[in-house]
Amino acid sequence: MEALLNDKQGRWLIPRLTAGSSTMHVAVPHGYPAYARIFHPAERDRPVHQGAQPGQAQTSRDTMAGAGAGEFHVSSEFDVTSEQVSWSTVAEAFGTVMHPLAQFHRLIGSPPDGGHDVLDAAGWRYFEPMPGNLDAGTLAAVAGHLADHTTTPTKGVAAVWEGWGGLTSSAGSAVLAASDAAMPLRQPADGPTSAASGYFVADGGPGSGILPQDVVNGPVLHLSDRAYYLFSAGIQSFAGRGWPGDAPWQDGSAFPQSPSILWPDDHSWVLVTEIDWDSTIVAGSWELIKALVSDPSIEALPIREGADLDWDADSENRPPDSPS
Repeated sequence: MEALLNDKQGRWLIPRLTAGSSTMHVAVPHGYPAYARIFHPAERDRPVHQGAQPGQAQTSRDTMAGAGAGEFHVSSEFDVTSEQVSWSTVAEAFGTVMHPLAQFHRLIGSPPDGGHDVLDAAGWRYFEPMPGNLDAGTLAAVAGHLADHTTTPTKGVAAVWEGWGGLTSSAGSAVLAASDAAMPLRQPADGPTSAASGYFVADGGPGSGILPQDVVNGPVLHLSDRAYYLFSAGIQSFAGRGWPGDAPWQDGSAFPQSPSILWPDDHSWVLVTEIDWDSTIVAGSWELIKALVSDPSIEALPIREGADLDWDADSENRPPDSPS
């Protein structure tokens, strides 16, 4: 994979999007025969003494009680068992309805802004899926099907949103050192530091981040109200879990960033992971959508063209006192 220093490969998307739309087509192109919504995995945990099931990983979760702003008081007060779960499992736990337009906060009955611990009857605490990022394993599984439904599996484009922290400048990155004598992994030449909190934030200007200066200062693809850097990337490059190691926008993070948009040179499908959504949309043929929905390793449902993915669009799980 390497950066494309022009935006012409992505201009075909512009007339197929609707800027300012309240539907998914603010980010997902019109005109494909079928669409699927892929639900990003959620996570849940509970204390081990409540009964871990065989095969569940047992970990120590650091507690944050009493920590002030910008501070971490680290302790290991209790062991928890944690696991990834599907949205269908979440709906079953809370007695809600899983469907193509489901919104996670409606499934668990929490406010749309999150930030609240929600426990089910069995004592599991739920964490919202990661927005704007399809985990590496799920993307690899999806990529296998995408490669089977294009004539150009080795030629395509990955678009990455320009606003991810640390991508264009070191001002978007920070190092947390967990010792009394905190030292940065990379000492900035200048810029703000805070030894008390253990954070060291550097600002070396454009090109001091993950991407080199010629890419940062080069053209970007403007779609609706987002801008993206483009990289040459055939979908076969993502068909294994190790794809982050070859992606030039990665820095070795434990949570590698997936592309915001993927498409092959023949435009037979498009994958869109909008930065504010906790799900990914694939537009393509009916055969592709059927393959994705049928794969047990991927939680996906068919979704109609023009679907509304707004936070209030989940009418199936709308609270009784909520306005319709």
